[in-house]
Parts: sequence; structure tokens; C-alpha cells
Amino acid sequence: MSLNVAATLEGLTDQYQAIAHNLANASTVGFKRRLTVMTDAGAASPSPDGPSPAAMFTDFSQGRLVQTGRPLDVALSGPGFLVLESPNGPLYTRNGVLRPNAQGQLVDAEGRTVSGEGGPIILPSAAGESQVNISSDGKVAVNGAPIGALQIVEFEDTTKLEAVGLNAYKAPANVAGDKATKTTVEQGYQEASNVSPVYELVGLIKLCRLYEANIKALQAGGDCGKSILQVAMA
Repeated sequence: MSLNVAATLEGLTDQYQAIAHNLANASTVGFKRRLTVMTDAGAASPSPDGPSPAAMFTDFSQGRLVQTGRPLDVALSGPGFLVLESPNGPLYTRNGVLRPNAQGQLVDAEGRTVSGEGGPIILPSAAGESQVNISSDGKVAVNGAPIGALQIVEFEDTTKLEAVGLNAYKAPANVAGDKATKTTVEQGYQEASNVSPVYELVGLIKLCRLYEANIKALQAGGDCGKSILQVAMA
């Protein structure tokens, strides 16, 4: 019994960390909330060792689009991702707050180069943001002259994407994104986080109650339970 409760506490701690991370990023552009599931919870024949540690998933559901009017803000409507260049291979993001770097290349908020279909997209040095037009299919033009197109990809199975921090994801080496067919680009918009603070806070309250109930179960378990409790809370 004590071992089952200790395993449950570990899973609840994982859930708490996910909720805290979601709340901290409730205002982050393009952020996707984290979900945790204790794989044996509610099973007809649960493991004798209790629930497994919580598995982590990402909820890639669409966030609402917020109009900013800034020409280099782009929001993706649909399941696609912008592609970023990195020393360790391509990364993928939903955060479309873009800007030119010192070389005129379009980069994201973290300074990572945004991939174009034919290489980096370079804005002419004399071009102002108001002269940039980005069409719904990602084509970029300055004063009506085409200069490239955003590379936008979609994944058949987004569960294979791994969060690597700074609002970006990495795909396994054997998984490549397909050219987007279900995604449109909205210039002058940002995609809000898909986190609902109220929903997360309700989940946090339920989590606290479950945690307290399991702590009481351990405390009632005698010396063995108290020893496990000390380890769980360390």
C-alpha cells in the first residue's frame, strides 16, 4: 500500500510541475500546454507497484489569433510549424514573432534563423517592415517583389516531437515534416498560448486535494509509510 501511494505521489508531483509550467507560459506566444497522465491510473488491472510515473504529452490544439498589425508577426492557423535552423538540426515552433537580424535574415524572438523554402529569407537593407507582405501560403514579398517563402511543415504524428525549450520542438532523426497543406499564415497576428489559466488552477486545486489524501495515507501507514513519506518529500 505504501509503495502504491509513494508512486502516486511521484506522478502527482509530475502533474504539479506541468501545471506550474503551463501557468508560467500562459502569455507566451504560440505556447502549447503540457499534459501528464499516470499510465496505470484507472486501469482494470493496475500494476502491483502502483501507478507508473506520469507520462508527458503536449497539447498542440490551436490557440486563438490575436491581431497586432505588426507586419512581421505571423500566426499559423492549422497544424503546421515554422522551421528554425539550429546547429543540431531543424527545430519547429508556433511562435511567429519575427524580426530581421543584422544580416537582414528573418529570425525568431530568440534570434534563430527562420527557414525559407529555398534558404534563409533576407529582407533588403532599405526595406521597412510596412513594405513586407506575407501571403496566406507563406510567400514573402517586399514592395510587391517576391523574396522567398516561409518553410511550413506538418507532422502526421505530433507525439513524436520533443520540447527542447524556448518554445521549440525537435523531431527524431527518422521523422521529417511534410510540406503544409492544411495551414494558412495570418500576417499581423500572433497565436496566443492555448493555456486556460482558470482550467489549470482548477486542476491545481484537485491535485492538491489528491496529494493531501495520499500524504495522510502514508502517515497512517506506520513506520514504513513514514520512511517512504520522508523520501517522497525530500
